[in-house]
Amino acid sequence: MNQILSVASQGLFLYLGLALVFVVLGLVLRRPGFKGWVGEQRLQRLIRAQLNPLVYVDLHNVTLPTAAGSTQIDHLIFSPYGLFVLETKNFRGWIFGTERQSQWTQQIFKKRSRFQNPLRQNYKHTKAIQELLGVAPEYVHSVIAFVGDCEFKTEMPPQVTRGDGFVSHIQSFTQTVWSPEQMQDLLDKLEAVRLQPGRATDQQHVAHVKELQAAKPPPKSKMQTKTPARPKPEPVAEPVKPPPPDVVDILLEPVVAAAMVELPVDVQPEGPVTVSAWTPATVKHRQEVRECPQCTWPLRKLVMQRGPLAGQGVWRCTNTAACSFVQEETTQS
Repeated sequence: MNQILSVASQGLFLYLGLALVFVVLGLVLRRPGFKGWVGEQRLQRLIRAQLNPLVYVDLHNVTLPTAAGSTQIDHLIFSPYGLFVLETKNFRGWIFGTERQSQWTQQIFKKRSRFQNPLRQNYKHTKAIQELLGVAPEYVHSVIAFVGDCEFKTEMPPQVTRGDGFVSHIQSFTQTVWSPEQMQDLLDKLEAVRLQPGRATDQQHVAHVKELQAAKPPPKSKMQTKTPARPKPEPVAEPVKPPPPDVVDILLEPVVAAAMVELPVDVQPEGPVTVSAWTPATVKHRQEVRECPQCTWPLRKLVMQRGPLAGQGVWRCTNTAACSFVQEETTQS
């Protein structure tokens, strides 16, 4: 019985160990770094198999110093026809992008992801080569090589290739620009300025890339983007109610009936009678001012000039914006 249990436990541990190995292997295979390494190895085999080594000299995983730190080039190919800087992309699915877009799109079924425009990424590599080796820009050519089961869904520039298409693109350059001696001088200069290849250099470059990525601000999502608040509409100004009837400005209320003046019986004026000639003790002003029965605004007396009521007086509310009260003088008295 004990032997059976020991054999079973050994088999269980064996299965658990194999399962753990497969899990770790699956995680490693799914890492972007491993996929990139596989793509670079595949491209390296294509270069050595399809480009004549007597004409083309290939270098791989070249790390160069820059003013901001370092930059790493996947593949460099020296030839009498120029220097080719290759950037490898191991992608699958559909690829969308244009030369001027900063981000390209990869679509696998319904899942979409974005990545940096490789042309812009490789531009930094070509500039570093030009500055360190003192090469004219027209002799340094950027080439993007997509490997893997991918398909372009937008029209790509000729330097963006898929599969082994980069070989025919490189071979399309046939004009000699360097002699063998000049090529050897460039190779010697590159070996003098490049960082020593090895694990320490690779780790230092990866740390530098992570620092650059951490310094970049995170992209704003649509949910984080705040829409500007709409300006609140200004309140509609309500009509201002005029002052009480006893202080109404005569200029703002064109009442037709003039102020009536009553003279005391025992007082006889000398000469023409004017309102200003009498004192308040002997003169009493009686101004006809009434309130509207609908809105309590003052009424004003008007004399109709046209229509069937021509020549007849009417009382009309002064709040013409909100009240339409009109009354004939005959019915008001």
